[in-house]
Amino acid sequence: MAKKDEFLKAIILSAGKGTRFKSEKPKVLHEILGKPMIFYVSLAVKWTAPKETVYIVGYKKGQVIEAINCGGCKFVYQEEQLGTGDAVRRAKEHFKDFDGLVLIINGDMPLVEGETLKNAVKFVEALIRYEGASLENYRGYRNKNVAGAVITTHMPNPFGYGRIIKDKEHKIIRIVEEKDASPEEKRITEVNTGIYIFVAKYLAEAIDKLSNNNSQNEFYLTDVIKILKDMGKDVYSLEHPDYIQFLGVNNRWELAQAEDVLRKKYLSYWAVNVGATIHMPETVWIEFDTDLSKDVEIFQNVVLKGNTKIGEGSVIEPNCIIKNSKIGKNVKILANSIIEDSVIEDNAVIGPFARIRNNTVVGENSQIGNFVEVKNSKIGENTYAKHLTYLGDAEIGNNVNIGAGTITCNYDGFQKHKTVIKDGAFIGSDTMLVAPITIGKEAITGSGSVITKDVPDKALAIERNQQKIIPNYADKRKSSKKF
Repeated sequence: MAKKDEFLKAIILSAGKGTRFKSEKPKVLHEILGKPMIFYVSLAVKWTAPKETVYIVGYKKGQVIEAINCGGCKFVYQEEQLGTGDAVRRAKEHFKDFDGLVLIINGDMPLVEGETLKNAVKFVEALIRYEGASLENYRGYRNKNVAGAVITTHMPNPFGYGRIIKDKEHKIIRIVEEKDASPEEKRITEVNTGIYIFVAKYLAEAIDKLSNNNSQNEFYLTDVIKILKDMGKDVYSLEHPDYIQFLGVNNRWELAQAEDVLRKKYLSYWAVNVGATIHMPETVWIEFDTDLSKDVEIFQNVVLKGNTKIGEGSVIEPNCIIKNSKIGKNVKILANSIIEDSVIEDNAVIGPFARIRNNTVVGENSQIGNFVEVKNSKIGENTYAKHLTYLGDAEIGNNVNIGAGTITCNYDGFQKHKTVIKDGAFIGSDTMLVAPITIGKEAITGSGSVITKDVPDKALAIERNQQKIIPNYADKRKSSKKF
């Protein structure tokens, strides 16, 4: 963890409902790659290592605070949505006597990078030549009129963004919101990203002078710029070339676009930095908490969700879904398989068309084949269940062969029961094992048997009626038909 910057605090605006999402869920809790939007903003802010982080919460604040999950953070409640200026003003108690800088960012900017924020803070520190123990104690200080900076960027389509009005020295004169901008001002492409770094004491003084005399009757944080200028303080624009980082998320379609940007970014990371091969990346979905190793090979239409780990040299064939699972080294997950909340150990083969779920462990070198479902079971090493089988609530040893059509009958209509199959057992095709039951070491069950009693080690268990043959039955059947 980076050492905290004792002269920096952060404010993250996360109070809005997000009416354009047409949802009862708070805006910042809508997910991108398995994480709420606010997670990505919080992660970026952590790069600056602020002394304190303050979240402005409002709509369904309890849910938002729970999702943020930050024990050392502060939360300020904005009951009525009266604008960004009002939100920051409510947090004034946290910075009014603070001798440092305040970073302010919106909670709906999941694409912003931590390095961008960190460099922006350094930019402001450079402007004020901060080298001493506090903002009142500069060595080589040149300009006490510096009040901060706003990160700006040039948008190809600036509609909806506040326009930057500045002088030749990149000092911002004012920021004009879209609805208040003149036709000439709307032609400006340099826009406000919504990320600010202010000298705390200047911000505290200016924030109380805000007015809601505008088309929305809201308190705009952007109006602080003009107030500071009237106070003789300068706020600079810090232009950033990558406008993609600052795309806001105001509706479901923008959420999807932001998610696609992050998805491609993470896929690129795994391919370039780790050494994973990703075929047809436009079809592959890998969530934030997933971890890949080198020489992993991912084919098209693969979905990796939650806390999933893929070990070195493993291959995931097309159309597989893996969620909250650990896949060992040199594992092959064949096409159209689903694995959830399970562990697949080294050199195992799963699929095609297999389903592994609910805390299953498949041991090394074992094979779970086509149309086999395994639930809440432990499969030992070198064990095969390759065809048309259901194994539920079972403990299966090493070197076991499970014949096609085998079923562990684990549910009696009231509760689940366990099936134990010990090392070296051979389960004949179409065997039904009625749990609770134990099949001993090297025991054998005859095909088509319904086994209801424990089978001792090395024993053969057969349960089926004696076969009866009736000669010429087909001819007799035909002659009995009535037309």
